[in-house]
Amino acid sequence: MIRYRLALITLILSLLGACSILPDSPQLNHYELPATSLQPVGDKPAPYTLQLLTPYANRTLNTQRILVNPEGYELRAYQGAAWIDNTPSLLRDRLAQALLETELVQAITFAGESGSPNLVLQIHLYRFQVHYDEGVPTVHIQLNAQLIARQTGKILTVQPIYVKQAVTDGTDLAQVIPAFGKAADEVSQNMTQWLYQSLKTPAITNNIH
Repeated sequence: MIRYRLALITLILSLLGACSILPDSPQLNHYELPATSLQPVGDKPAPYTLQLLTPYANRTLNTQRILVNPEGYELRAYQGAAWIDNTPSLLRDRLAQALLETELVQAITFAGESGSPNLVLQIHLYRFQVHYDEGVPTVHIQLNAQLIARQTGKILTVQPIYVKQAVTDGTDLAQVIPAFGKAADEVSQNMTQWLYQSLKTPAITNNIH
């Protein structure tokens, strides 16, 4: 009798091992964030090293999924679609590209890399999603940027940026992804223009060591 019970338990465990109560992970298509190249600004780079931090974001935004708010206050994700990286890293890399293209500063570093930066660019990300504004799908990117003197920790200047880009030619991802790219381009342009003006302002540069 004992042998029979042991054999039955072994059979049940082997059957459970062959099955999974968890559904298979959905197959995702991964998308890059489209980008348009920017032109250099100014005569020469400012003589500083800038450390670009990965933007801070809440747990919902800190995802690879492409978010949409069709109505009310609920955020959903486009089915079967994801970015190639989580949203904060995606935006960081886009801004790094913009800084390199515009040649604003002498060098750029990321957190954890060697070097002694003069400045730190800290960003809080609040929105990176599609909202339906009066029935029209619209990309919203909202953030707040702070330029900080690395040696003293002093916040030198702050810049809020809020960009909206309507998706005017459809509602599918084929139209939504390019709209994200255009919105990120505008964010990059606003960010680099703000930094360019800031690094020409004596009240700011006198506090950089």
